[in-house]
Amino acid sequence: MKNYLLITLGHNSSAIFVDNSSEEQKIIGYEQERLSRLKADSQFPIDAINEIEHNVGYEKMKGCTVLISHWFSTKWMSNPHIDVFGNCKYMNENACKKIDSYKPEQVKFVNSNFTHHDAHAYSALAFYKYHNGNEQIRVVNGPRYILVADGFGNDEEVLSLYVSHKKDEKPHLLHRVYGYQYSLGLFYQYATAFVGMKENQDEYKFLGYEAHIGDILNVEQLSTIDHHINKTVDYFTRNWVKATEPSTQNEAMIDMSKLREARKYWYSQFTNVCDAIHIDDHHAFNARCAIAYFIQQTCEWALTKFIGEYGINNLIVSGGTFYNVKLNNKLLEITNGVFCAMPLAGDQGAAIGMYEAENKKFAPQFKFDTLAWGKRRLYNFEKYSNGDNIHHYKISNDDRTSFKLLADCIAARVSDGALVNVVFGNMEFGPRALGNTSTIFLPTVDNVANNNHMNLRNEVMPCAPICTIDNAYRLFDREELDRVIGSDRFMICTHNYHKPYSKQYGGVMHNKTLDTEFTGRPQIVRNGSFMYGILKQVEMMTDAVCLVNTSFNVHGNPIVFDTKDIIDNFNFQKEHANDEHKPELFVIEIV
Repeated sequence: MKNYLLITLGHNSSAIFVDNSSEEQKIIGYEQERLSRLKADSQFPIDAINEIEHNVGYEKMKGCTVLISHWFSTKWMSNPHIDVFGNCKYMNENACKKIDSYKPEQVKFVNSNFTHHDAHAYSALAFYKYHNGNEQIRVVNGPRYILVADGFGNDEEVLSLYVSHKKDEKPHLLHRVYGYQYSLGLFYQYATAFVGMKENQDEYKFLGYEAHIGDILNVEQLSTIDHHINKTVDYFTRNWVKATEPSTQNEAMIDMSKLREARKYWYSQFTNVCDAIHIDDHHAFNARCAIAYFIQQTCEWALTKFIGEYGINNLIVSGGTFYNVKLNNKLLEITNGVFCAMPLAGDQGAAIGMYEAENKKFAPQFKFDTLAWGKRRLYNFEKYSNGDNIHHYKISNDDRTSFKLLADCIAARVSDGALVNVVFGNMEFGPRALGNTSTIFLPTVDNVANNNHMNLRNEVMPCAPICTIDNAYRLFDREELDRVIGSDRFMICTHNYHKPYSKQYGGVMHNKTLDTEFTGRPQIVRNGSFMYGILKQVEMMTDAVCLVNTSFNVHGNPIVFDTKDIIDNFNFQKEHANDEHKPELFVIEIV
């Protein structure tokens, strides 16, 4: 069987190595930001490739097939006068030498026949099939539709709809929209910058700001914004129907002048919204709430209208737009069948789709049982352990007794009200801390405030709950949970709570916009896992049916990777924590 090096260029560029040489497929992968320590790093993932080679060895990577997903113009890519490796900042000379050193059997780029959006669609369908097939969740009636929406892909593709009728059928393109000005991803991204936040980093904060819209605007002002929302929804849906051909195939990598035009257009629309309700300071809290409401409702209703035109029941989504967990909740509500959001919705997951498009004789199904693909470098960690609230353990993977004792120890500290950082085994790939690089604690409002304080985080956003499947059914609607395929293990969709709001669980309860209902973005852990043991023990000690799971990193920094990152972040937390809520750190190496 072939081995593959999967490289994705763009925001959160990444590299994944798929080792098919043994009986059991092995996956190792890193986002470039985890190693460069630059949030949302988009440079060529040379550090990620070097770290993979460090772990698997040069000999293992020799002769692999290299698949590269990108978002450049395909006309630029096909220009015979362009040396892609030598003249693109994303494929520089060092990158070229590194890839050539492996003497790859083949190097493939996405192109006009298999695009960036196609890669997203194939990866999303593969994730869905892996979880629905391996976990035998439910029988699905009718076709599965795959919707891809992001900033943009090749030749200005911004929205693509596919269908798969049969169990093993590949995605078939039904409709594609081109043009930066029709991109929901850019619409959301430019709104982030308009209100003074960081593009490609702070978009998630809008969901927190939107929840406050009823506190700052009166009925007349809301009606005014609703008028702008209706006009913008009509703008998107009208142009999505007709914009079915590439507007250009530019000879530059991307058309910067058109991007500037799109930004200018949306800035004018955001200004109109603020002017209509008499907000002058576009960076102020009330401006962020108003623009959050405007863009969120526009995205939800535009896609609702688009999906309604096709009568879609079973929906799979991918692309950076669907990191918007509230949008995913809306799409779950309006579809009656199964719903699946690819947890690697951003660019970092795209090259997996290229792998899935390979002949299965050479590329067996990609394993999505876990996203813990990044081996850490915990050099000299012993000298920091067992002092100043730092605990370090090395445990064999089959030592169930030690796992149980350690889970009970962490559960006792959590039950006593501690904020406990857990670094366990491999690091997660993708944006979510899934229990391997997490801070966990009881889900009270005060605990969330204390955690935000010691990490210098904005308090507009609540945290996410982590729970067992039995308790998920107690917290959320069973029928709705059962319609979600795979995604609820990876914190990519919100659900409505059964239980009313209380401060005891307020840290993981998010008020729906202009509504009395509350939602949460759960991670449902597998029975028998290490985190499952902690949750069951905490429940026995406190009756708490969930905990907070949030990433172990100071605001603005990527999730921690090695010894230095871990200690630097922990020292920062201790320095900024309230005296009565000093954090603890458990580092568990699996040997």
